[in-house]
Amino acid sequence: MSTGARRILANTGYRLLADAGSKLASIAFYIVMARELGAKGFGVFTFGLAFVILVTTLGNFGQDSILTREVARDRSLLDSYFVNTLALKVVLCAASLAVALAAASAFGISAQTRDVLLLLGPAAVLELLMQTCFASFQAYERLEFIPIALISQRTLIALTGIAALVAGAGVVVVAGIYLAGTLFGFLLALYLLRTRLVRPAMRIDPRRWWPLMKAAAAIGLAGVFAVVLFRVDMTMLAAFKSASVVGHYAAAYRLLEATLFISWSVSSAVYPVFSRLSPVSEPPVGFVFERGIKLGLALTLPLATGAAVLAKPLIDLLYGQEYADAVGALRLLAPAIALYPVCYITASLLVSQNQQRALLIVYAFVAVENIAANLVLIPWLSLYGAALGTSISTILVAVGFLAFARQRVDYARVLGGPVLASATAACVMLLLRENFAAAVIASAIVYVGVLVLFERRLFPDDARAVLDFLPGRTA
Repeated sequence: MSTGARRILANTGYRLLADAGSKLASIAFYIVMARELGAKGFGVFTFGLAFVILVTTLGNFGQDSILTREVARDRSLLDSYFVNTLALKVVLCAASLAVALAAASAFGISAQTRDVLLLLGPAAVLELLMQTCFASFQAYERLEFIPIALISQRTLIALTGIAALVAGAGVVVVAGIYLAGTLFGFLLALYLLRTRLVRPAMRIDPRRWWPLMKAAAAIGLAGVFAVVLFRVDMTMLAAFKSASVVGHYAAAYRLLEATLFISWSVSSAVYPVFSRLSPVSEPPVGFVFERGIKLGLALTLPLATGAAVLAKPLIDLLYGQEYADAVGALRLLAPAIALYPVCYITASLLVSQNQQRALLIVYAFVAVENIAANLVLIPWLSLYGAALGTSISTILVAVGFLAFARQRVDYARVLGGPVLASATAACVMLLLRENFAAAVIASAIVYVGVLVLFERRLFPDDARAVLDFLPGRTA
């Protein structure tokens, strides 16, 4: 296996470790929070987090993607990009948060919700600063530092938060713990960057901010529409329905979010490689793109299948029967689980090839579509309408990105194994659905077995690339 392919798989593994470990901690935290605070308190926290992420979108104006792309091509550029990206994020986030919190207070939000927003707002900013450190690791293709920082941050929040919740803490205290944990995570990521990899210059030059904004404008605006697209459903649901309904939807949506680390992991690994390749390079960028899509789908399609078939026992196990309405929402969100890697990896390809305007066009169109759809679907179908709208919009994003990418994709090669293996695993899940643990274990074994047999028979080169990376095998 080539050094480049080995590096992509290694970095995918590091990012998977980071996000899997952090998601396990986060899921435990959210499950305990949902149980201890009840649907109303859980709804306040999830609404607050969605609100501040939505508001601070302008602080994440695509600078990280530009930093990774340009530094991957020329590492000396980190000195001019790193600290100015941090400073620009802080300025933009502080302004947008101040305006949004003032507006929210004017509209008469409760004192509890206001306090939660005041704590989660700075936390959202710190997480954006942490992402700039991760973008620097990504540019150097040294993703092994990400799991150290991310797992440490999320584990600290989870352990402290769970202990506080069990002791009777309310949602405001939990929000404060979340803020303290994100501060720790950012400081740890910065420490790792400066002591283990490179010490970027820390000279802030406001004259660099406008060129940074201009270079990242299309990505930034696309990011604004993307956050609106993927967060506005929670906000609109809160406007139409009670906090309890929001809590039920949040329970299902958190499980969707728990799978996104796979898409991030693969796209994080291939993005700096995309940035150095072109349609006429060796290998061509389309070669890496096709296999990246295949890897992403192979990892997420069985999870989407499980969410659709085993939604009820999964929700009952994690949240309890109080959250029965989340079952239907999770089933409706299942298509999005499978399609997110297509969206993320194709978006990385477009940005790497300086086609970031395509992101803006697609996200803007679909964000408007999603808002319009939610205005109809939420009053009609409540949380099920929000879930259905999310999956429809994800399909539209994937189709739009692929159309702009204009890459030849051998869909039989990409989809054949994952689809056949997932269909077989679904049959096993249905047969064993009364025993959740047995259904999960047996279907996972069947999925891997069918996928490996299919790939080794029809596409042995793809199978060999993965098998060669396993411990104990030589290149």
